[in-house]
Amino acid sequence: MIKFFFKEKFTILLGLLLVYVIATPFFAPIINQEIFLDITFSAVMLSAILTLSREKKSRIAVILLVLPCIVLIWFKLPDSSAEIFLAEAALQAMFDFFMIIIIIWFVFNSPVITRDILSASIVAYLFVALFFANSFLVLEILSPGSFSIPNELITADPSVLKYFSFVTLTTLGYGDVVPISNQAKTMVISEAFIGQIYLTVLIARLVGVYAAGHHKQKK
Repeated sequence: MIKFFFKEKFTILLGLLLVYVIATPFFAPIINQEIFLDITFSAVMLSAILTLSREKKSRIAVILLVLPCIVLIWFKLPDSSAEIFLAEAALQAMFDFFMIIIIIWFVFNSPVITRDILSASIVAYLFVALFFANSFLVLEILSPGSFSIPNELITADPSVLKYFSFVTLTTLGYGDVVPISNQAKTMVISEAFIGQIYLTVLIARLVGVYAAGHHKQKK
């Protein structure tokens, strides 16, 4: 079982992330949405620790980010101050960013393409969306009115910004949520740009690795 986890560590992390991102609305009638999000994101963070468990420096860094996140997630009060929500969103954004850097390094330094490498590349893409979602929330808390949706609705249900982030990353752009402040507009442009560049560079890298491996096999 342990051997399987380390062989498919990013595939397992991808599955947890997809549950966190996609499954929440479908479980809302059964379990409180906020509790479900807390459980699934905690599972994602713990899986991230195990994923990096063989790299000491990365493991220590991610643990230092994860522990405060888990404390804020599970020990915050319903009437917690805006500073608590700000700290939680900022720490989660830092965690997302750290995972993006580590996973991209892992993907682009891999000499061969495996199922776990493909899973890792998708995981990094999902973390980009989550990073910007948390960054948007930080901006909205610090500067209310940065988006077209009222501040009280966003802080009551931050998943709105998660939805907006994924729509922006994929350049789908429905227009139901709109950036208002210049800072928000700049962040939205950055996310859309990064989303397209990442896919372009990733595909080029994966094709290059596959072609190199195929050439070696012929030899």
